Amino acid sequence: MNLLIQRLYRAFPASYRLASSSAVPGGYLYQQPIHFSPPHPQLRMRILLVHSYYRLRGGEDVVFEAEANMLESFGHEVFRYTRRNEDLVAQGRLANFKNTIWNREVADDITRLIRSQRIDVAHFHNTFPAISPLSIRAAHRAGAVTVQTLHNSRPLCAAGVCYRDHQPCTACIGKTFALPAIQHACFHDSRMATSAVVLKNLVHRAKKTFQNYLDVAIAPTKYVRDRYVSSNFPFAPIVVKPHFIDVELATGAGRGGYALFVGRLSEEKGLRTLLEAWPKLRGHLPLKIIGKGPLENEVRDVAANSLRHDQNNPPCNAVEHLGQLDQHSVYDAIGDAAVLILPSHCAESFGRVVIEAYAKGTPVVCANQGGQAELVHPGVGGTFQSGDADDLARVIDSLITLTNNQPDAAANGPGRYEVLDAMRPLARLEYEQYYTAAINHDRLQQIYTNAIAKRWPDRHHSIKDAPLEGIDTRTPHPSPVLPTTERRTETA
Repeated sequence: MNLLIQRLYRAFPASYRLASSSAVPGGYLYQQPIHFSPPHPQLRMRILLVHSYYRLRGGEDVVFEAEANMLESFGHEVFRYTRRNEDLVAQGRLANFKNTIWNREVADDITRLIRSQRIDVAHFHNTFPAISPLSIRAAHRAGAVTVQTLHNSRPLCAAGVCYRDHQPCTACIGKTFALPAIQHACFHDSRMATSAVVLKNLVHRAKKTFQNYLDVAIAPTKYVRDRYVSSNFPFAPIVVKPHFIDVELATGAGRGGYALFVGRLSEEKGLRTLLEAWPKLRGHLPLKIIGKGPLENEVRDVAANSLRHDQNNPPCNAVEHLGQLDQHSVYDAIGDAAVLILPSHCAESFGRVVIEAYAKGTPVVCANQGGQAELVHPGVGGTFQSGDADDLARVIDSLITLTNNQPDAAANGPGRYEVLDAMRPLARLEYEQYYTAAINHDRLQQIYTNAIAKRWPDRHHSIKDAPLEGIDTRTPHPSPVLPTTERRTETA
């Protein structure tokens, strides 16, 4: 085992995945090793975090809450301004249309809050549709340094994911007026709703909101940054900072001896590619699937057929559907898995489940596109040609075949995949070096301080309201309760 680890480490040295920041003008590549201290270790900031919650809880909501708690735990004073997208339902279609483009009420709230609380940094997450980009302009004019995390491609694509009719779509990328989006009703299958998104992008492009009133944007991967840069959309400087995990996860041992899929059971997640690839494996590896969605019945049928086919040899390549599980059960399943598989056809902006797998010490195999592929490299997993079931089977076989080129016998029991087992400590090391809360805080604070220094050189050294010595970083400090939050709760 130790020999395999040494071979993997020598075969794929750090230089394979570490890049100089000069590769991204003005930016910080997340692949850089983090050995620096924050530029001002005693710096304490007053930070406003702005976010509109989705109707169905998603990854952006999780990132917003994780960053808020992380900043508080490091002693910063954090103010939350939140809205919920379902609040718009009661306003009527015309009001929704207008507020998606130009929400003056929220912008005025943001202005008053920044001035009354002497906010240093206003960090925006999702502003669509309940907040609108007008608030970025208002925050900048009120004197705060403005930052936005680019969770998706909404300013470039009405759907936000650059995916339509079960395939990648770039029809609107680079266009000033995204007519194809309206023609195809890309947002909620509604031309009216799509028109609001298109007009929002058009208005704020013309007003140069993201160019003149946004000091810096944060992309979770280089893939997202490059998509914005190549689109020629007028935007602020974009730096790269990945997301992180805000929970302590113990390393798993992979003793279950199975492959695992976690996610929505839908076409764009590549589930059919995964199901097509599994019977083609030369080696033996059971597959477990967690999630629910439109293809749930199809998954159940495949699982039932695989069990009948393998009734004389159950540990072979059986498929099992576990349904929707709670988060702790998902973490346990990831830790027991030999490998996590993410075959998404849609180019994802990031891949939180990838770093969750690394935290559990589980290698990852994913499609070779989007932000997920940036997170996976030889030594901690592998990639395959998106949509190619044969290539997926080939990659899996290469990881479950022993060094003597003989398929590992199913009878050897769980934990028998030596190459995957050798990757487990490297996967955990990947998490510890790049995706912890402490490392993420250092990166985010440096982004904030650089933006402040560029815009307000005199304020750069004056925002040390209090030293951070003695602050217990293990216990988050409660955020001040904002009047706007109370108002939102009453109208929800």
